[in-house]
Amino acid sequence: MQSMPPRCFALPAGGQRLGAGCGLAETVQSRFCKLALGWRHQRDVQSTGLEVLSDGKVPCRHNDRQVVKRKPCLIENCGTCALRAKVVLCDIEGDDLAEFQTIKHSLDYEPHQTVFYEGHLCLGLYLLCRGKVKLTRSSARGQRQIVRILGPGELIEKHAFGDRALHEVTCETLEPSQVCVIDKERYLAVIHRNPQLAIKLIQLLSNEVGVNMDHLDQFTFKTARERLAGLLWELGDRFGKKDADHVRVGLTLKREEVAEMAGITVETAIRLLGVFRDEGLLTIDGRAITLLNPDRLARIARR
Repeated sequence: MQSMPPRCFALPAGGQRLGAGCGLAETVQSRFCKLALGWRHQRDVQSTGLEVLSDGKVPCRHNDRQVVKRKPCLIENCGTCALRAKVVLCDIEGDDLAEFQTIKHSLDYEPHQTVFYEGHLCLGLYLLCRGKVKLTRSSARGQRQIVRILGPGELIEKHAFGDRALHEVTCETLEPSQVCVIDKERYLAVIHRNPQLAIKLIQLLSNEVGVNMDHLDQFTFKTARERLAGLLWELGDRFGKKDADHVRVGLTLKREEVAEMAGITVETAIRLLGVFRDEGLLTIDGRAITLLNPDRLARIARR
């Protein structure tokens, strides 16, 4: 299991990590931290040791040689976002949408960066606008379990609407991603003014309960073969790209990650993937998996 730095907050791409005693970490693009403290002004960038050029580039110095890096392009305008109509959280109009723009902050992350850690302070609602992330939980003995993989438009932690102030999972990006951090208290005020939005959120949370029950059944009652077949079918259904009768899983996962998600050992995952390949159910090219017969995988998984 990856060790967590003491009292450090996860930072977006291009950020700097400050250790114990430094308070909240600062980055050039870290309006996220302003949200945490309720700041409404931009801190002098000299405090970070970096400067922002007039054309929006961030210069980085390596061995006295200046390297110019472009700031990532963010989806800032929710009014023109293609996902808005499909996402319950931001399915609002008029003044509510205008206020939503003022209470959310967008952050870009590179692949395999940590958005937040399990057990750390939850600073708001986290909405995935672009990319994919994995959510993991760890035991006291260092064992890790991948709880879920999320795609664009999904709320990362749905329990954040409650009173619990700590993250229940660690969130790590799988590819270049954008996360929108929303001020929870001010968003709840928007919900109070919009009963239809409240009903949609209740339905969203109810569906989450059903998903969690399905996962509980999978780990309690199903064999390793059924678990892995069900996992592959689910990944193909949610993230797959259809090509004739085949489905290319739109994720490149390590064998260890596949095993963690299915709740089986790495050795068992490798053996069963080989069995499924020999049975003509899938092909494997490095970390890329193509499902040749998704319907049969669903039958094996008893879906």
